[in-house]
Amino acid sequence: MTPSSSRMATVLLVATMFLWSTNFVLARALHEAIGPFSLAFLRWGVALLCLLPFALPRLRRNWTALRRQWKALCLMGVFGIGLTNTLVYLAVKTTTATNAVILNSATPVIVLLLSAAWFRQRLSGRQCAGMVVALAGAVFIVCKGELAGLARFHFSPGDVLILGAGLAWAVYTVSLRTLRPGLDALVQMAAALAIGEMVLLPGFLWEISGQGATLAALSGGTWGLLAYLGLFPSILAFLMYNRAIGLAGPARAASFLYLMPAFGALLSVLALGESLHAFHVAGLAAIFAGIVLGSYIGSFPTVSANLGGWMARLAGRRV
Repeated sequence: MTPSSSRMATVLLVATMFLWSTNFVLARALHEAIGPFSLAFLRWGVALLCLLPFALPRLRRNWTALRRQWKALCLMGVFGIGLTNTLVYLAVKTTTATNAVILNSATPVIVLLLSAAWFRQRLSGRQCAGMVVALAGAVFIVCKGELAGLARFHFSPGDVLILGAGLAWAVYTVSLRTLRPGLDALVQMAAALAIGEMVLLPGFLWEISGQGATLAALSGGTWGLLAYLGLFPSILAFLMYNRAIGLAGPARAASFLYLMPAFGALLSVLALGESLHAFHVAGLAAIFAGIVLGSYIGSFPTVSANLGGWMARLAGRRV
């Protein structure tokens, strides 16, 4: 990867994590007004409707590439669009916000390990060290600087859903890396969205059949937030993330996911009037240090681990 590609991937990933952080803040604000399946279905529906005018004219010349890569697109649609956020929306009904954020911090590790196993990709010691430092920073923010709070952690059904969402996101991320060049980015995104909407449709219909007046009763402000979710954390953020994965690979991109709890804390300070504390600054510094450490390309002892049997030997190309 060239230095310019590395810089571009970094900019895209940081911007993506910021937009996804706004998604979590707004989803928490909307969960009382709308069910989890309806929220996910409408969010991605807005995104699909906005993309179709641009994607449909390109469909004919991309049809062959689309058919050739249908398996990867199905994985992306089912796991990335259909399951990841829906599982999170369901989880917050039965778990605490603290549990959700702590367990969500495991997602980059899941991405890194699944990527290594899938692509037989060698992990450098620097990558692993960076992951540990960034994870420590994220947990430090979640625990508000009091690591003894981890001793009070208890599992609930929602916690299992959070871990399931992390696994679903890991499948989406590594599926991106299997796509071959030649498929237009907008067509690719629209196809994944359409597949995800088909996965979400039964849950959406089930929700509105039991609370038919809910959608009609949504305020203009709620529809405005849904439009924002469909445009920015969905279309724009996913296009940037997909491009960044193509440039940097899933292993390097994984540590950037730790920016979400950091950005979430900063957004709470700016938008909700919460206080900025020393643990926010310390945690954010650790996250950025971990990202820089894990992103550095240079000589460093590599970690060899078995991820498949006692897990497959991690060897192969460096991203």
